[in-house]
Amino acid sequence: MRVKMDISSSELSQFDFACMAVMRNIGTGTKKATIAACEEILDMSRAQVPKDTWTMLSSAFYEVKRRSDVAGYSYQGIVGYGGNGDPVNPKTGKRASSYMVKLHEDMSAPHVNGKAKFLEDPVREYAEGKFYRTIFQYAAEAIAASNAMNAR
Repeated sequence: MRVKMDISSSELSQFDFACMAVMRNIGTGTKKATIAACEEILDMSRAQVPKDTWTMLSSAFYEVKRRSDVAGYSYQGIVGYGGNGDPVNPKTGKRASSYMVKLHEDMSAPHVNGKAKFLEDPVREYAEGKFYRTIFQYAAEAIAASNAMNAR
């Protein structure tokens, strides 16, 4: 079966413009999805982080950066502890970053009002059940925005 199509240069230009708009919107959607994922993981983690002095909780942070090593719209999210000025524990005088790994990994250490693996577990839970939902939600919004722009 053969199909012949005649496309004018203006139609091709409109198609190209529409494709570029979709790509821009997908890029915006990718960034929004990465931010949403980081916020949700951090919220889940904050509920689990030990709260003896609240130092570790107050050091929680996330950041989203555009990746320069990948072509197109690719973002990297970092979620962690030891940020926000790296607060000092009032009981020990130590900065959160100096003991966060031990607090996270040592299953035998006391974890007042929290637990070990307070970041790893939320990341795993998010990856298993919520990651694809977030990606599809923001991709759908990006495509819908592109369709609305093209309908004008």
